[in-house]
Amino acid sequence: MITIEDIKQLYIRISPYIRKTPLLFSDYFSNKIGATIYFKCENLQYTNSFKVRGAFSKLTSLADKNKTLITASGGNHGLGLCFAGKKFNLKTEVILPKTTPQEKIERIKSLGGSVTLFGEIWDEANVKALEMAKDEKYVYVHPFSDDEVIAGQATIAYEILQDLPDIDTIITSIGGGGLISGISQYAKLFNPNIKIYGVETIGADSMYQSLKTGHVIELPKITSIVESLAARKVTDKTFNIVREYVKEVVRVTDEQAMNMVIEILQQEKLLVEPASSCTLASLFQNQIPDIQNRKVAIVLCGGNISLSVIKRLIT
Repeated sequence: MITIEDIKQLYIRISPYIRKTPLLFSDYFSNKIGATIYFKCENLQYTNSFKVRGAFSKLTSLADKNKTLITASGGNHGLGLCFAGKKFNLKTEVILPKTTPQEKIERIKSLGGSVTLFGEIWDEANVKALEMAKDEKYVYVHPFSDDEVIAGQATIAYEILQDLPDIDTIITSIGGGGLISGISQYAKLFNPNIKIYGVETIGADSMYQSLKTGHVIELPKITSIVESLAARKVTDKTFNIVREYVKEVVRVTDEQAMNMVIEILQQEKLLVEPASSCTLASLFQNQIPDIQNRKVAIVLCGGNISLSVIKRLIT
């Protein structure tokens, strides 16, 4: 369990390495939705994703900084860990699914990361990473089910509530659950009345299905457009945190998420990936009840989307 003081001290520790991302008011979307809407722009974070927070939290807590870091990633976590590893002169090996876009592979390599392609989805790549991590030269860093990583993601809520202590609703997306686990724990400690909502896309909804069933289940496959980012199975750790601290987990379709990518770009000039835009899409699909007149922070968790995808959407 994290505490308010834990996250305050962690934030002091990692703040030299991360950006304090802006919390931007959206007049357009506030009028459209009937609530006061702010965007927490983690798409403007280093590596264009929130993942560097968890990475620096993990690395600054390591007792032995002479080992090689190893992880499995759909891309964003690998970028964040390589960025952090480079700051500490640590070698980093990233096991990526074969479906990872080439531009993400090249960015990881540009940050000094060594890349191995294995499997079609993150879960399969993770099996390979865990097998390699049996060698004592490695330190394995889980992308979402790690206490230090989760605490690092909690610093997003710390910044939101430092800027606007009267925020009453936070909406964020879910891949494996590390982001929402950190945000929800800190936010509910700060103010027990804050409502936290999680959003997944249909076909990459392992947390939603697990909550519906009452225990962690494994999806037979990922069928959503976010196939390289999602996990077929969340962990007991993130499942239990979400079950305790999150008001509700809802779902939108790929089409709804992708349409919102374009609307956010058009109206706010912010480039985000569908794992970010699904949060706003949930409001337009009336998935989250009683949102009118509330003060809402929407976490735009990342902006690593290919321009070729954007081109297809607008032509």
